[in-house]
Amino acid sequence: MASGSSVDGSLWWDPFSLLLTELEQAPLSSLPPNLAKKLKDNRSWFVDTVSRFKPPNEKSRNALNSPKVEIGSHQLTVQPELKEKALHISSYLCLDEVQSYILVERSLKDDDLGANSIAQEFLHVILLQYYMERQCLLKCTRQILMHALYVGTGSKEGQIMREEALKLISDGLERKLISVMEELLSSSHPEQMDVDLFTLWAEETLIEDNLVLDILFLAYYESFCTCDGGRWKKLCSLYKGITSGDYNIGKLAISSEALQSSYHVKVQLLLILIETLDLETLLQMVHDEIPFRQGVSVFTLSDVQEMDSIISSFNAFELKEAGPLILAWAVFLCLISSLPGKEENSVLMEIDHVGYVRQAFQASSLSYFLEILQSDLLKESDGPSAGYRSVLRTFISAFIASYEINLQIGDSTLNLILDILCKIYRGEESLCIQFWDKESFIDGPIRCLLCNLEGEFPFRTVELVRLLSSLCEGTWPAECVYNFLDKSVGISSLFEISGHSLVDDMSQIVETHLPVHVPGIEGLFIPSNTRGRVLKMIGGHTALVRWEYTQSGLLVLLLRLAQEPYLDKSEEAFLTLDLLSRMVSVNTAVCFALMEIGSLLHLQETGMAGTLEKNVWVVQTICTLVRTLPPNSSSTALMSMCLKILGKMLKCSPSHVAVVVLKANIFDVVLSTSIGDVGGSASSSGSWLLSGKLAKMLLIDCEQNDNDYPLAISVLDFTRQLVETGLEDDSILALVVFSLQYVLVSHEYWKYKAKYVRWKVTLKVLEVMKKCVLSISYYKRLGDVIRDMLLCDSSIHNTLFRIVGTTTQALENIYVSRLYELMEIEGLQLAMGSVLDILFIMLSSFSKDISSSLTVFHQAVLSCTTKPVPIVAAIISLISYFRNPTIQVGAARVLSELLIVADYLQQYSFGNACFGLDDKQITDLRHTVNHILLEKSAWNKDLFVAIVNLLTSAANYQPAFLVAVFAAKESTDLQHSNANDVKQPANEASFEPQGSKKSSLVDALLHHLDRTNDLINSNPRILLNFLNFMKALWQGAAQYTHILKWLRSSENLWKQLSNSVSLIAGVEDPLLENLTEKEALNLACKYQCQSAILEIMAYEMFLQKKFSHAESLVKHAVESKDRIENTVYIEKSKVVKDIMSNWCKSTVLSNLIKSYASCEYNNEKYFHAKLAASLFMVHVMGRLATSDSRTLSVSLVEKILVISKKLISQPAFSELLAQYSQHGYSEGKELNTLILSDLYYHLQGEFEGRKICPGPFKELYQYLVELKLLQTYQLKYEDDFFLTSKPVYLFDLVRLRADMGLDMWDFSEWKASKAIAETMLCCMQDANSMVLLASSKQSALKALITVLTVNEDDSPTRNAIGAKIPDQVVLSCIDHICQCFYATVESLAPILDASEDILCFLAAQAELLLHLMRSAYKSLSLHAFVLVLKTLGSGLKVLSGLRSSVEGVSTTMKLLLRLLLSTVEFTCLSSCLDGVTAIESVEELSVISNTTISLLPILCNCITTEHWTLSLTTMDFILKSFWMPNTWFPILQNHLSLQNVILKLQDNKYFASFPIILKFFLTLARVRGGAEMLVNSGFFSSLRVLFAESLDGRLFSPINSEGGISNSSDKIEPGCIWGLGLSVVTAIIQSLGDGSTCTDIVDNVIPYFFSEKAHMIFYYLNAPDFPSDDPDKKRPRTQRTQTSLAALKETEHTLMLMCVLAKHWNSWVKAMKEMDSELREKSIHLLAFISRGTRRHGEPAIRGAPLLCPPTLKEDFDCCKKESVIKSRHGWFALSPLGCVSKQKFTAVSTALTIKDQATENNDPVSQTYFSDAIALQIYKIAFLLLKFLCLQAEGAAKRAEELEFVDLAHFPELPMPEILHGLQDQAIAIVTELCEANKVDRIQPEVQDVCCLLVQIMEMALYLELCVVQICGIRPVLGRVEDFSKELKLLIRATQGHAFLKVSMKSLKYIISFVYPGLLQSEGLL
Repeated sequence: MASGSSVDGSLWWDPFSLLLTELEQAPLSSLPPNLAKKLKDNRSWFVDTVSRFKPPNEKSRNALNSPKVEIGSHQLTVQPELKEKALHISSYLCLDEVQSYILVERSLKDDDLGANSIAQEFLHVILLQYYMERQCLLKCTRQILMHALYVGTGSKEGQIMREEALKLISDGLERKLISVMEELLSSSHPEQMDVDLFTLWAEETLIEDNLVLDILFLAYYESFCTCDGGRWKKLCSLYKGITSGDYNIGKLAISSEALQSSYHVKVQLLLILIETLDLETLLQMVHDEIPFRQGVSVFTLSDVQEMDSIISSFNAFELKEAGPLILAWAVFLCLISSLPGKEENSVLMEIDHVGYVRQAFQASSLSYFLEILQSDLLKESDGPSAGYRSVLRTFISAFIASYEINLQIGDSTLNLILDILCKIYRGEESLCIQFWDKESFIDGPIRCLLCNLEGEFPFRTVELVRLLSSLCEGTWPAECVYNFLDKSVGISSLFEISGHSLVDDMSQIVETHLPVHVPGIEGLFIPSNTRGRVLKMIGGHTALVRWEYTQSGLLVLLLRLAQEPYLDKSEEAFLTLDLLSRMVSVNTAVCFALMEIGSLLHLQETGMAGTLEKNVWVVQTICTLVRTLPPNSSSTALMSMCLKILGKMLKCSPSHVAVVVLKANIFDVVLSTSIGDVGGSASSSGSWLLSGKLAKMLLIDCEQNDNDYPLAISVLDFTRQLVETGLEDDSILALVVFSLQYVLVSHEYWKYKAKYVRWKVTLKVLEVMKKCVLSISYYKRLGDVIRDMLLCDSSIHNTLFRIVGTTTQALENIYVSRLYELMEIEGLQLAMGSVLDILFIMLSSFSKDISSSLTVFHQAVLSCTTKPVPIVAAIISLISYFRNPTIQVGAARVLSELLIVADYLQQYSFGNACFGLDDKQITDLRHTVNHILLEKSAWNKDLFVAIVNLLTSAANYQPAFLVAVFAAKESTDLQHSNANDVKQPANEASFEPQGSKKSSLVDALLHHLDRTNDLINSNPRILLNFLNFMKALWQGAAQYTHILKWLRSSENLWKQLSNSVSLIAGVEDPLLENLTEKEALNLACKYQCQSAILEIMAYEMFLQKKFSHAESLVKHAVESKDRIENTVYIEKSKVVKDIMSNWCKSTVLSNLIKSYASCEYNNEKYFHAKLAASLFMVHVMGRLATSDSRTLSVSLVEKILVISKKLISQPAFSELLAQYSQHGYSEGKELNTLILSDLYYHLQGEFEGRKICPGPFKELYQYLVELKLLQTYQLKYEDDFFLTSKPVYLFDLVRLRADMGLDMWDFSEWKASKAIAETMLCCMQDANSMVLLASSKQSALKALITVLTVNEDDSPTRNAIGAKIPDQVVLSCIDHICQCFYATVESLAPILDASEDILCFLAAQAELLLHLMRSAYKSLSLHAFVLVLKTLGSGLKVLSGLRSSVEGVSTTMKLLLRLLLSTVEFTCLSSCLDGVTAIESVEELSVISNTTISLLPILCNCITTEHWTLSLTTMDFILKSFWMPNTWFPILQNHLSLQNVILKLQDNKYFASFPIILKFFLTLARVRGGAEMLVNSGFFSSLRVLFAESLDGRLFSPINSEGGISNSSDKIEPGCIWGLGLSVVTAIIQSLGDGSTCTDIVDNVIPYFFSEKAHMIFYYLNAPDFPSDDPDKKRPRTQRTQTSLAALKETEHTLMLMCVLAKHWNSWVKAMKEMDSELREKSIHLLAFISRGTRRHGEPAIRGAPLLCPPTLKEDFDCCKKESVIKSRHGWFALSPLGCVSKQKFTAVSTALTIKDQATENNDPVSQTYFSDAIALQIYKIAFLLLKFLCLQAEGAAKRAEELEFVDLAHFPELPMPEILHGLQDQAIAIVTELCEANKVDRIQPEVQDVCCLLVQIMEMALYLELCVVQICGIRPVLGRVEDFSKELKLLIRATQGHAFLKVSMKSLKYIISFVYPGLLQSEGLL
């Protein structure tokens, strides 16, 4: 077998169906270059048409024997199974074998999309495909000619198309078409064809005949070519053969469709013959009086003779179709004979054209033209129907001109001509425009006929009105008709002529001496002495007279219509209403003018009494007519047109028309049922509040009438328009209920004269339902009633489900069924699309408001028993219906909502939900989604978006469903799914078998992923939807492990995503003012895309951290395959880390930060929009006060009137009224109107930049701006692709524009006001664009913050995951962010009620700044800190000035205060880290200080807000860190409201903030002025209340009700409040000094604390027992206790207070007589416990930890992680680590110092930490204070002894034993010696220096007390103590040498040693 063969390249063709679609969708203004190329490439096919489909030949048959066939540049791979089918098709269709193979291959390829479901028979499918290609080819040629016709030659693109058309003609298209036509007429069907296929073949063949003739007609009609005599005779012969049966066309008419097509062939050919006679040119020659020989006719005289011989062979009596051609030929001859010089043409003179006319009229041939116009050829054809009508128009005009047709001919002929003319012009705007164009000579004869009819008006009203009704198609023609009637110059009537009434016998002028009654109008007379001209004599002396009495013809028509007796003439009424209906439908200006008719007419002139009310009379007239119509078929037609007219007028003046209509009660509304009684369960007619008349008339109309506008349509349209007015009335509710509960439910069972009308009614009632659903939120009173009805009426639901409850297969079957007409199928599909929209709106709007019980609607939607098909199954099936993308989009949107609703309804355990999908349904859905993603995204973007959003909903709400759709295997078991388990996490175990095989949907996703870089610029909305789905997958990563694995396997995944961000990073955005609405939306979408990408990256980095953590947990496990795979997987995913690293190193990250940080929120734009709204409202208020409301909706008028009342009631308005009255400004005008006018101009000046001066107008202006006038026109932006972190609210401009009726202002007196409304809408649109763009940028900013947070998270894996931002980038970004922040704050400054949006953006800026500060505070310069502090200060200053009611102020201020606190801390920390040498200059420090001091007034102001705790904390930190008290105290004294802060101590709701308050008071109390402020502000009284409610109230008391120790871990540490309170008191006493004020305070404080609160004092001084080594002395296990570092600090605070108070000896002795001794004993016991902590290095450890103090707070645990600084191995520094290990929970006892026994001891060494150092240090601080207190006691006793001159041992204070003091001395010596020796070389750290100084002081005071004890008690030193002390002292002195910081302390120490141990220093040489 040969490897390959080749055939003629002309056998190949690209699918013409696709080319036709492109041609039909190509814009007329421009031709895409690729389309122009396709037309050029296929030109030969367009010329040869279907003849390019070749018959079978041997070469093609042999070529199929090769494996590959080359067809020109194309190649086929021959498949054996397709080859056999192709050969069979070739013999069956007589088609070339290769072309047959191409056809078969394409048909089977399309089979997946439903071709196989169209017809089961293979031949049937191929036959359809074959004829579709042939017909599409012909339609392409036709479309080229029509396109060239429409665009003309005015543009370059039009010239291109016209040249293409002319090229086709020059290549022989005309000749080829005639040849193809002959072949088609003589073709015969294949012999083996069965009956069904023969019918199909016949129908398709005749359709091709129609298409060929369409093309041929266009070629002649548009003069692309001319038809000479020979061609005309050829066509005429064809026509004769067709009509006489010489061709087999009659045999093909075996079905109704074929019969119709065959009839069309005859008509088309007839019209071609008439067109090619060129009657238009002959009319021009007659008009211009040009002889035949000088004319431009293509026919010669010989041609005419030959043509006449052919025509003469026709017989109109034998052949019906011959008559019209004969008549046309007669007109042609008549026109030629009318030309000048006809006598010279004897040949023409001999032809008897009159005989032809007579024969044609006798055969009634003229009626054949009417039959043509009534046929479907001109109604339903997609061909050149306008051209066909134009030919008929030209023929009738020529016929009228030729035979001088006028009103004198018989009525039957005149009526027939009028019928033909009406049919020609009706619905064809282009012809109507030509008619009213006076330059159009073709319509001249017809215009003359119209003028003749007008001359006899109103005598012959019917004929005139009928013709005018057909001539008003289009805006300008309707205006012409209106003017023609309105400017009528006379009235005609019958008049009895008498001798004295005849003025001039020759000119037939008469004059009436009495008023003449105008027929048909009671009370309307022609005035006496009016003259008129006799038009014609009717009989005897009766004549028809045209009176010289001017009256509007329209008014006459309306007056005749208003006469009730006149209604008997239903034809005239029908035609009049038809005329009015058509005029108002196409021309709004005419509608306004029609409503004005009679408003200025004084009826006294006509003899009628009264005047007509403006704008209402016409409406009242029509309403009266509707009200009085009887229920019959003619009345229904009248009612339909009346409602149509009323509907149009309702739009022009909703308020007036609605009131008149409702008052007239045209629908017989019975108001016997209240609104509340109408609900979903109501089903009786009484619930509709209507009588049965309307329902009866609807039934009569649909059964008996066959018009274009059925009554049901009119009623429903009028109902919808009433709903749109916003008027809430029982009658409107009655119509709504009637429409939904009667028309919707029952209309499908009505009997229709025309089947397709049913679907028109269906669509209209669904339109009403959709409008009601959308309007529910706007209604106050009716909304709930309509909502309940829609949710609860099952009959409504069943109707909707019957429409949409079908499958794709069922719809495909309908297409091939002969039981359904095409219009019915189209109607069904439109209805399905509408129902899907309604279901989507109801599901999305009503599901969020479901109460505890499910509604009937939701139960039905999710039920498996819904008939005819469960909704879920139907919806999923309809997604595959590719014939109608609209249905696919609707189905996808509904399914998206169903997935969400099913998730929401799980809480109700609704077990009946039908999500039981079988394998086939899931597989079909998967294939459909895959095909749409891959193939349809470029063709139908809405469908692509809907499918992606469906996947997104599934990913977010139904993971199991999405996993099933993505499954790689062909069947997925979901048969047991329901609403209860539909949202179960995807079972990875069940998913595992297909996990190894990639899903085809993943490939589709990756396909679009590769387009991200292009889409983000070309179509960001498409990309955003795609990215939202990707983000949903990463959000649910746990359920979509395999899907994500497949996606990550793509090498381009992260590259494409990151490129989409980096490519546009740094690209400067255009100014919002320069963007259109669409451009602004696209820019917002770009930011949303970046936000989504950044969020995906953040999720991925988070997952990486989790994976890394999981890997660390199993790194010691056995190496397994799974672990290896995971490791590889983690390595692959680190690409995100690399991206972040690259962004940090390059400018991408910097550009992103700078781009996102700039705020797009422009308060000025928003304020401008509100000002424009105020301007508009005031202007409308003025208009409403002086004129009607015109097009404003009722709801908008009501809103404006309410606002007007509020405005007028303002005091400022009353003040203006008084001023204007006093100055007499009214000038005859109403004062309110005058003030509104002046207010308008003031507002206009403000809008243009001229400020309003203070005064009443300024107050009114501020009131209006703050009133939020159009708040009701703000809506939540819920576009499915636009997802932000919070709702975005925009102005609903569509609804506002509709309520204003702005489109119609040009046609009323409101036209001058339109600019004001347009300005308002423009400002609102700018505000909308600004909000969208800013919200998107804010979303991107937050996403970036998330990425940075995850990237630099302080986790153990930070080094492995994060990427550090370079310091230089951070510095640059901080500078830029501060600038942006400042700009944002500046925009807030002048506004009192800033929008929440700008505040949220400000918060986001602060959050980003906080992150950058935290990440690089160590490397920031002081300049950066200053910049941030200044920026935050400006922000806080502005925010504190805003109203607290403004949403977002509180949150933003809290974040700014947090950032300020962090910045202050970072500033201080940075200075401490760098030290003095790192500070560049003193100036920088001064700048920081000045900056922080400037923050104090702002922070004082912020204390009055709800975030006062942050303000206090920040202020406290500033006071402690940057300034001396003499600088900051005056500021606080002037700005701080201290009283308010103190009072907060008495309010328990601030309990958690008490420590913050007390810490601030502590700082304040350390300054004398601050202490005085606290005392004067009542601090002590508040402190007493605090302690009374807190300690005694047991809020956190450590003493329980039984007197025992409570568990301090269960509540807040009591000492936190107690200790801070004591510290403040201590500081106050210290600051006040020894003055009288201080004495008074001390006298009050001592009794309070040591009497009332003595239990607390003693509690904190309790000393535990030291652990014993004797097992028999162990305490019971139940007594084990523990303490905390905080508790130790409270003991310190208690001792500090004792020391301060003890200094005031007189007060102390006076108040402490009874408690002094006990207090000292407690102190000595506690000191004894501390002294036993002597442990030297190398000594054996005591049994158990002497102090159990584990970490309890976060700060404690942080300290545990830090290394020890002291690193001493002696004393409590060695013991404290034993009790700092937190291994188990112990029963906590709040005591300062406790012990713990252990049964067993852990021998593992415990390392020292920073926390253990803190515990030891705190113990020594306590020891220091204890010693100080005892020293004060001893000092007081010594002074007393001096005073008494003897020592009173009986009253001498208790002092510790020498052993206790020795223990403290030993600890101090050992620790200081060790530390000094360890740091001989290195500089001792400050912390170590402090410890050494403290211990030396402890040693000094211990020696002091030892001296007292020795001296008083006479105790001698213990044996060996002196020697031991001497040794230790030597070591200490030697170790401290060289350490300057101890020089003073050691000197003092030696001094006291010299007294305790006299001579020791000298003997040891230590001086």
